[in-house]
Amino acid sequence: MQFTWMLPSLLFGLYLGLSSGAWHMLGMSVITAGIWVGVRKFNDGRVVDLSEPVIINGAEVWIGDYPLPRREILWKREWHSLVFQAYQSAHSPPQFELDLQLNTDGVHALIIGATGSGKSELLKLLLAQTISAEPNCELSLLDFKGGATFSRYAHLNQLRRLATDIDGHDPDELWNGIRAEVSRRELALAAKGASRIEDPIMYGLPRHYIFIDELAAALAESPMASGALTAVATRGRSLGIHLIMATQSAQGIPRSMLTNLRVRIALAEADPIDLAQLNIKRPSEPLSVLSGWGNGIVQKPGALSSYFNFPLGALF
Repeated sequence: MQFTWMLPSLLFGLYLGLSSGAWHMLGMSVITAGIWVGVRKFNDGRVVDLSEPVIINGAEVWIGDYPLPRREILWKREWHSLVFQAYQSAHSPPQFELDLQLNTDGVHALIIGATGSGKSELLKLLLAQTISAEPNCELSLLDFKGGATFSRYAHLNQLRRLATDIDGHDPDELWNGIRAEVSRRELALAAKGASRIEDPIMYGLPRHYIFIDELAAALAESPMASGALTAVATRGRSLGIHLIMATQSAQGIPRSMLTNLRVRIALAEADPIDLAQLNIKRPSEPLSVLSGWGNGIVQKPGALSSYFNFPLGALF
């Protein structure tokens, strides 16, 4: 209700009071206006940021730092679904259900997120998922985060290449090796007259997954890095080579590479500029934030963006 709707009533009450002495009509109009002002102030005081976490502590329910009334009859309609979702999540913890399916969903994946958002944890979960789904795959693990992410996986049978920014490796040898993998597979397909790895004649050629933690540091290591990774991004689809890379920002990634990173993941409160550059739209439904879990948005080709949760500190 707008205050201007009450103005005729106030003027009419004033007219009656002056003309006939019926001041009680003006009093009723003033009381009505006072009730309206009070209701407005009450509702304005209950404006809640629905993106804040829901905390349920016994009979007390909080959304961020706002305590909800104890009687649910006083709750706003949008609070009920949010609290119910948080209650369900607390009593039925979510599952890690992000399944990239790079061989069909977009070939390559890019993960962006600020420091502490869980990029490395998500990479490890995706690595475990890849090995479980394709135990005969080949892996290149490039860790430009001091070796903290992938050094522990040196024992994997699938490992073909492991490099960190502190192991003293030869950058030229590393990036030439990535290019050589592209050329080797092109020659293998050409030798059998195949156009892609899915052709039946290429049965037995394993897919090769390249995981990179801190893409920006990898690109800064050598002028050859950009060319090697762009070659994989642009030609890897038919060759069965896939990139899964994490970085803090999409800024600085060559356009020719970025265009082919079709599966895009933004973690936690990603920079809006990065979201716009990657054309990632935040889903409309709210997301419950759970202790010990990270969250993000995934955008796959031809599909709407959606939220997902993933456990932090998972061992593999």
